[in-house]
Amino acid sequence: MQKVVAGTASFWAAHLSTIIGVATALLIGIAGTAVARAALGILVRWSDRHGRTFRAAILGHLLLPVVIAVWALAAYFAALAVATPLHLVGLLGILPAVLKVFMLLTIAWAALRVVAVSESAYPAHVWSKRGENPDPMLVDAIGKITRILVVAVIGLMILRVLNFSIASLLAFGGVAGIAVGFAAQGVTANLFGALVVYLDRPFKVGEWIVLPAQNVFGTVEHIGWRTTTLRGFDTRPYYVPNQIFNSSVVQTPPRMQARQINTTISIRYADFDRLAAITEACRAHVDNHPDIDQSLGAMVYFDQYGNHALQIMIWCFTRTVVWKESLAIQERLLIELGRIVRQHGAELAVPVSQVEITSPMPMPVPAEPPRHPAMQAR
Repeated sequence: MQKVVAGTASFWAAHLSTIIGVATALLIGIAGTAVARAALGILVRWSDRHGRTFRAAILGHLLLPVVIAVWALAAYFAALAVATPLHLVGLLGILPAVLKVFMLLTIAWAALRVVAVSESAYPAHVWSKRGENPDPMLVDAIGKITRILVVAVIGLMILRVLNFSIASLLAFGGVAGIAVGFAAQGVTANLFGALVVYLDRPFKVGEWIVLPAQNVFGTVEHIGWRTTTLRGFDTRPYYVPNQIFNSSVVQTPPRMQARQINTTISIRYADFDRLAAITEACRAHVDNHPDIDQSLGAMVYFDQYGNHALQIMIWCFTRTVVWKESLAIQERLLIELGRIVRQHGAELAVPVSQVEITSPMPMPVPAEPPRHPAMQAR
């Protein structure tokens, strides 16, 4: 019994510092976690109570990275407590670098979480403060650029911690960049195309665009670094490489000032004497129409002698840019103009073929019906 007690006492005496160090590290982890949860919880509740939901969302997403960082410090102190009495020189040499790398990765993770929650919570925050929605394309661009900067900066810091020469890496990157540039010209062109779209903003998510050269049109669903996704009116997806936007014409119909009506009314040649009065009445009707934007001009003129009718040109703009509404306005306008034609005793023309007979055609002589053989015998 005395040997057991003596052995236990000697074990505790030899490893007391290690046990105290590990226990202290565990207490640091537990206490740090409790403090972090309490502090961030108080800040989140205070932010919610004062209407700072955006700040509360960011603080709530920082809790997990902070807890992991606290336990990383606790694990570092516990490793020191174990390695120091045992004189583990190799472990003691790499522990600081491992801790720095882990902390940098945790900071990067926390920053990326903040960026993600900011992208989703910022529009509601702006709406509550200003009563308007921010440009989703701008929010998406800022988020992507911020992610790239976070990854680049943290990556360079990790390389510095690991004693990599940044100058050598940059020099190697310059040489390798030439080779990669030739091999990935399309990828680079797409990246620059996406950057041009984000900076110039010829269109944004939710708008429908037309690419005449490619005969592609649809609603923009997503703008990526390599491709832009369009959804055609037939629900087909189109994945357009961003480099196309550097050299092709892009039409954005939702940004037009008004929608154009460009059509003709066909009058019969038999109603030529009524043509001037009909044209003048149609012009007055268009000039006084409440749905036609007179500031952009309106023209109603006899245009040409067509193959089968007299052509009256109708050229004007609707006040609305909504396609469905403009089609309804055009429909009402054409029906009203057709009634004006009828009121003047004229008719709308339809393609008709006319045949003129210059002399009477000879009447065919009817053939005698065949006789029965018995009748022929008589």
